[in-house]
Amino acid sequence: MTEQATELLIGLNQAQQDAVTTTEGPVLVVAGPGSGKTRVLTHRIAYLIREQGVSPDQILAVTFTNKAAREMRDRVDNLVPHSAANGLVMGTFHSLGVRILRQNPGLVSEHLNLLPNFVIYDSGDQQELVKRAIIAANLDPKQLQPRRMQARISAAKSVLQTPDEFASTVETYDDELVLRIYREYERGLRNANAVDFDDLLGLPIRLFDMVPTLLERYQQRFRYIMVDEYQDTNRVQYVIVSALAAYYRNLFVVGDPDQSIYAWRHADIRNILDFEKDYPDAKQIHLELNYRSTKRIVQAADRVIRENEQRIERTIRTENEEGELISLRELPDQNAEASFIVNEIRRLMTSQGYRGDDIAIMYRTTAQSRVLEESFRVSDVPYRIVGGLRFYERKEVKDLLAVLRLLHNSYDRMAFERVIDNLPLGHGFGPKAMEAVQDWAQEQHSTAIDACIATVPSINADPDQSKPSLSAPARRAAEKIGAVFARLRVSAETSTLAELFDDIIEQTGYRDLFADGTEEDLQRWANIQELRSDLEQYDFMEPGKALGAWLEQVALVADVDNMAEDARGQVTLITLHSAKGLEFPVVFIAGVEDGLLPISRAVEAEPFDPAPMEEERRLFYVGITRAKKLLYLTFAGNRLSYGRYQMGVRSRFLESIPADAVRSVTRHGFRGGGADRMAGKKSGSLASRVTGDWIASSERVVTVPPPPSLPLPDYAVGQHVFHPKFGEGTIDEVIARNDDQELAVTFTRHGKKRLMASLARLDVLGES
Repeated sequence: MTEQATELLIGLNQAQQDAVTTTEGPVLVVAGPGSGKTRVLTHRIAYLIREQGVSPDQILAVTFTNKAAREMRDRVDNLVPHSAANGLVMGTFHSLGVRILRQNPGLVSEHLNLLPNFVIYDSGDQQELVKRAIIAANLDPKQLQPRRMQARISAAKSVLQTPDEFASTVETYDDELVLRIYREYERGLRNANAVDFDDLLGLPIRLFDMVPTLLERYQQRFRYIMVDEYQDTNRVQYVIVSALAAYYRNLFVVGDPDQSIYAWRHADIRNILDFEKDYPDAKQIHLELNYRSTKRIVQAADRVIRENEQRIERTIRTENEEGELISLRELPDQNAEASFIVNEIRRLMTSQGYRGDDIAIMYRTTAQSRVLEESFRVSDVPYRIVGGLRFYERKEVKDLLAVLRLLHNSYDRMAFERVIDNLPLGHGFGPKAMEAVQDWAQEQHSTAIDACIATVPSINADPDQSKPSLSAPARRAAEKIGAVFARLRVSAETSTLAELFDDIIEQTGYRDLFADGTEEDLQRWANIQELRSDLEQYDFMEPGKALGAWLEQVALVADVDNMAEDARGQVTLITLHSAKGLEFPVVFIAGVEDGLLPISRAVEAEPFDPAPMEEERRLFYVGITRAKKLLYLTFAGNRLSYGRYQMGVRSRFLESIPADAVRSVTRHGFRGGGADRMAGKKSGSLASRVTGDWIASSERVVTVPPPPSLPLPDYAVGQHVFHPKFGEGTIDEVIARNDDQELAVTFTRHGKKRLMASLARLDVLGES
């Protein structure tokens, strides 16, 4: 081994060294939380380049967030001179899909009917397009829930189903409605010369199928392929990776089935569990040593996740200090829970020297953040919510984005309509004018913005040239719009993005909307200035190319990517799903209750399908392993849900945590495992014993008596019922289950569901 190779392996444990130096053939690295997987990936890339002499452009590294890709790129640059790493392809699956499509504009136009300047619709654009598709299909968006229809379409695309292929699977009336909407949705995308996120994965595969020589070219280019977070791949991503790796078979995947928490995004845990079935000659390496957390936190996480069956058996361990006991707190209700968390954070910051950005509060559902935020607002503790309204989703930002998108792709009908509806430029241009220019555009195989430009006398003086049929006021409005965009098109080809932005503000009159100078106006104008600063970062690029590159970056950014590196002392409020990949010295997990964590639908499904419950347990495991030094678990004795208080039951997941790792404070005044509530559970668990020492009176939690539990209605076949999520339905079957009932209910909009009566929150409306 050369001296430089030895240098790259310094500080790596034996398993990490094996992962770095095993360069040929398929390799599966099962990497536990905090086990240094990013270090392994980056050192392996450096090893290939420095020790094996591999050209960087033969290496493809794929991860799931831009933030992770940036971190990996920075680490590689520290290990390999930047010039030596030029050509290395590193980024997300979606950025890889964009790269393939952008690099082959001729084939994309010929086979996929997309112009090279296609735009990428974000989730907001997609939902708006679904609404339009519902209307185009002569259906009612108020009845059909566009978000649900969008999810159904995404699910079809995640298994590579086109509308025609989806048609062969239609079984119910709901499926038929989805098909009609899917067809209109796809027509809308193509008419706008746009793609959605799912297309960025599916269209390259379609292109590879249509042009096999193109696939061969990429197969031969990428000699070494590395995939991070492999447990989160869906079917389409699996197909892309498998296809690209088929020639050299040097596929190196890193992941942890115990952290697979994105089934709702169509991630398929079988991709990692079946890796060795796909590649029988694969080498499997386990990274089990946790460098992040204390022994108590690691031990608790390991005990929790061992309850799952869908996993690769291994043990996580650490050589770190024993650490503080995990704090388990029962509070009277969600308001007391939020107050306790905020007060405890204040104590940690004032007496133990923690900064706000050392601390995160994690929760299962976004709705839980409301009460927490209320407590923070009346405190002096600074905080931020990750996963709230994204910067690029703010109205003023989306308004100006629409202008920029329209300059890049004049076929973007939604961008055109937003410009007309929200900018002063659109005053006087009504629905009839909109219909007229759209009709003209369709007849001329052109665009609505070109229809407006065609009305400008100084640009189109020929009286015989076709123009849209408009009333005099509408024609004047169209002329103004056309003249402005004609000038902005020139600016887009000759100016930097910051200069173009200034032209847009001046030409469209957008600044006039903030003339009142209210506090809200000032904040919105500050957002606009922040947008300009973002654009300035692309001023180094050649005019005419920078706009497309910037729009692509904006479309692919994620919530976690937007997290500021410098949080300026702010406590982070974040969902458990969004927290994956992050770490904090102090972590609070709020709402550790059955019905929240695990979520109620997993509880309802468990008798028939254990998979949702296993994913909920993995989510809890992910939350636990974000903590480095201190971990707090809280739950409420009563919680307001759907307008009524319900008794809270501590999560079943807590049963697995060793009692000697926990300091428990309950409403009954004990510190310990809480045997009074969970007697009879297995030995060694949190529920198995109590230390028995009374807490000090100053520490005692004062409570109010819980409201009395209501008896279950006497459910019967034929009853007409209402569910807060699924709506109205009819009970088809009732089965006694100990002191409970299992109900089969056919809902009007959601089809047949099987529910447990005690959890379903069904209201009886009458007999059918």
